[in-house]
Amino acid sequence: MSHVEDMGNTLAGMLTRLPPEQLHPVRAWIEEYALPTLAEVGQGSTSPDLAEAVALFEQTRELIDDVLALSETTRGHLVSYLATLGMTEDQPPPSLPHPSTHPRIPTDASRDRSWIEQVRQRLPEHTGGQTTGLTYDQDGTELQVNSGRDPKLSEQARLILHNSERFPTDDRGEPTVTMHVEVKYALMMRQAGQTYGVVVLNNELCRGCEKAVPEILPKGSTLKVWHPGTPETITLRGKARP
Repeated sequence: MSHVEDMGNTLAGMLTRLPPEQLHPVRAWIEEYALPTLAEVGQGSTSPDLAEAVALFEQTRELIDDVLALSETTRGHLVSYLATLGMTEDQPPPSLPHPSTHPRIPTDASRDRSWIEQVRQRLPEHTGGQTTGLTYDQDGTELQVNSGRDPKLSEQARLILHNSERFPTDDRGEPTVTMHVEVKYALMMRQAGQTYGVVVLNNELCRGCEKAVPEILPKGSTLKVWHPGTPETITLRGKARP
């Protein structure tokens, strides 16, 4: 058995034990980290093991999509059945857990414009000065983060950027970026061991944050950023050593 086959069997065993709602982070990791990483390291390579690994991850992604689609179809049938009993999705029978007790998974929603628009409506209008962001982790935990200097987070971010070999030398001593929502949340992710996050801003993502966030997030971590005036999310991938 090849190493790739062994990895495939291990991955298959893990997927069979995961409930559908936890498949979203797995799919995001495959699409946003595993496949891009293999494509990057495999440029010009003719290795059959590498090609097999890529095919394995692509097949896994397709299987996850099938499971999620089936889960959504089943959910639709359940909602229709509850309606025939005079119930709604928000009022399930007492023997079923209320949907609100389940964690909100933002991984898939980070590409859902309708969901993002709902979040944006809850943000205050940016008229200059402080920026506000709503952030989400893998479990859908929401946290509001405001721009401004934080005695601990801003200083730790400044030290990381100062010691980074890739962060522009001219910007290493610049304190402004360490006060921004994206940088502060990236550091919070790093401290918590959180590998995936979503942030929705009421102000534009600055170029300084585009350079700083990857230097703070460890390799394998991803932060999705939505800011006003863009229909697509911006993906910032970690480059720092874990």
